[in-house]
Amino acid sequence: MSSLQVIHKTSRHLQAIIILLLMLKTVALFGDVYRIRNGDNLLIAVIGQPEYNQSVQVRDDGRISYFGGDLKVTGMTTEEINTVISEFLLKEELVNNPVIMVSLVSQENGIYVGGAVKTPGRYVISPESDIDLYRAITLAGGISETADVKQVQLIRFKAIKQTGNDSESKNISDDSGDSTVKVEIFDLSTDQSLGNIRVKVNDLVYVQQLNVIEVQGEVKTPGKLFVSNNISIADALARAGGFTQEADMTALVKVNRDGTLTELSVSEQFWRSADKNGETISLTDGEVLFIPNAFKVEPIYVTGYVRTPGSHRVRGPLTLQKAIAIAGGFDKDANRAKVHIHRNDGTTIVHKFKPGIDSTILYPGDILEVDKKFLINWGIVSTAISSATAVIYLVINLTGD
Repeated sequence: MSSLQVIHKTSRHLQAIIILLLMLKTVALFGDVYRIRNGDNLLIAVIGQPEYNQSVQVRDDGRISYFGGDLKVTGMTTEEINTVISEFLLKEELVNNPVIMVSLVSQENGIYVGGAVKTPGRYVISPESDIDLYRAITLAGGISETADVKQVQLIRFKAIKQTGNDSESKNISDDSGDSTVKVEIFDLSTDQSLGNIRVKVNDLVYVQQLNVIEVQGEVKTPGKLFVSNNISIADALARAGGFTQEADMTALVKVNRDGTLTELSVSEQFWRSADKNGETISLTDGEVLFIPNAFKVEPIYVTGYVRTPGSHRVRGPLTLQKAIAIAGGFDKDANRAKVHIHRNDGTTIVHKFKPGIDSTILYPGDILEVDKKFLINWGIVSTAISSATAVIYLVINLTGD
C-alpha cells in the first residue's frame, strides 16, 4: 500500500470518527427532552395552592422572577424546574409539601394533561376548536389506578383579568395584573354529565394523585393503600387484613412523613378509636404504620463499603442514617451520594443519600447496599492521552509528507 493510500485511508477514518462524535454531541443537545431557553413562557401551577400559580417569562439572563425568588432555569427540563420551585417554596416556608407542574407555553397549539394519567404531556388540538374534559384525559391514556377522580383540576391561563363569584373556581392575577389563572375543580365520580366542560388551547388538566400510606410488619396483607384523605389507624389495619398471630399490638410504630418515628404504646383496644388525649389517630399521605413482631427481633442488613457490614438486629423501622451509623459509618472509599435499598418485597431503590436531612426508612428484612465511589485511574488516562497524541502526531506527519 502506497503512502498516499495510507494517508487517504487514515483521513477517511478520522472523518468517520469526527462524524460519530458530532452525531453523539447532536443527540446530547437535541434529545427528546426540551430544555428551557431565554424568552420561553412558562406556566407554573402549584396543585392545591392556586394563589401560587403564575405565568412567567424567562429573562435574557436565563432567570425567572417568582414570588421574590430569582431562579435560574435555562438549560433545564420542566421536571427539573419543578424541583427548583418546590425547593424554593419549602425554603421560604411558603407551601408545605408542594406539588408543582411547570408547563411550557409554546407557540404551537396544545393542551397539557398531567398528574395521575397514564401518559402525561402536551397534546396538540386545533386553535379553532376545543375538546371536553373527558376527551382531554383520554388523550393522555386515561386516568391511572392512583387517580383521585374527585379532584380533577382544570387550570386556565387567560390574558384578560376576570372577575366573578363562582364558588367552584378561583381567579388569580399575576404580578402585572393583566393576566389571570383560573382553577376549576371537578368530581368525575358523580353521575352528572361533564361533557359540556370545554378544554381550550394552553389549558392545563391535572388529575390529583390519591394519598399513599403504607401498612407494614405483622399484618396479613402488608403494602400500600390509596386513599382520598386521611385514614384512621383502625381502617388502615382493616384494609391490610388485620393483625397476624405474631403481632405486637401494644407497640405500633407510626413513621411520619419527615422520617421521625412515633411509638404508640397502647392497649389492644386503643387503636380502635383515639389516643390517650381523646384525639383520633390517623395516617396521612406518605406515612407508614409498622406493626412489630411480639416474639423476635429481626435483622436489617447493611452491606458494601461500611466499616462493619453485616446483619443488625432491630426492633422495628429505623432511618437510613441510623442504619449507616449502626454499621460503623461509611468506609473511606464509599459512595456517600448514592445507595441501593433492596426491600424485603423484592423491589430495589437507587437512592440519593442526603446526610442530616434524609428521612428514608428501612424495615426489618431490608438490605442497604453501599457501593464504592468512582475513582479515576490516572495511569490509564495518561496512557490513553499519550496514545492519542502519538496517533495525531503520526497523522500530521503523514499528511505533511
